[in-house]
Amino acid sequence: MELNMDFVPQLPRDSDQLKQTLAKAHRNCQEMELVGLQLEEAISRLEAENRQRRRQQLEKT
Repeated sequence: MELNMDFVPQLPRDSDQLKQTLAKAHRNCQEMELVGLQLEEAISRLEAENRQRRRQQLEKT
């Protein structure tokens, strides 16, 4: 699959519509950043739980 690097998205000509589009894109970017941080935290918690379980298993032997 080849990527077309010449693609240029069409921006709205109306300035109010452009402002709304940019505001929406900014909100979406912030939401994605928040979800990424939440995912990192969830992964960290799962890794900590796995370490705790492994530690308990090793202590039993």
